[in-house]
Amino acid sequence: MDCVKIDLKLFLDDAADVELEAFIPVFHRWIQAQDWEDTLIDVVDYRHVPNGPGVILVAHDAQYAMDTSDGRIGLLYSRRRETHASHQHIRSMTQRLHSVVRSALTTCQRLEAEATLPRPLRFRGNELLLRFNDRLAAPNTAQAYDALRECLEPLLVQLYPGAPPQVDRVEDPATRLSLSIKADESSDVETLISRLETSAA
Repeated sequence: MDCVKIDLKLFLDDAADVELEAFIPVFHRWIQAQDWEDTLIDVVDYRHVPNGPGVILVAHDAQYAMDTSDGRIGLLYSRRRETHASHQHIRSMTQRLHSVVRSALTTCQRLEAEATLPRPLRFRGNELLLRFNDRLAAPNTAQAYDALRECLEPLLVQLYPGAPPQVDRVEDPATRLSLSIKADESSDVETLISRLETSAA
């Protein structure tokens, strides 16, 4: 399997009183700073859409959204292409998944450290939503899922060394290939990033 268009969502641990409007100036400031492994371009506001994409930070290779799909707020990282120099090392699907997870986690890390938000955020490290946005390269079939698991397993071992997480596929062929990943341990973003960096050392 070789699919570049990948989504990864991490959910907020406590979404009570979180106002999406607060992320708009944060994303605009990030664009001005351009301190990123991507070229940040624009901010799009979809707050008027119920259970929708929320507020999106559009970049050249990806989109970063405070997403409200299914009534749950979280950071949705959506990779679309790999033109940035930081992606040139990718030679396999396993490396790509590692890169996607790292990009999503570091974005969560920045949001958790963002002092201008009304209150501190904390993302759940023990629940991930992984989705593939190319029905040709990654059809929602048992065969594609088996091929994906071979690429995904090494990454899950790195993230959750204590015990393998539960991985469930949405088996409806009308939907995109989507995996719900849930671990028993309560890992935070910092811990997961540390495990990725240790494995890459």
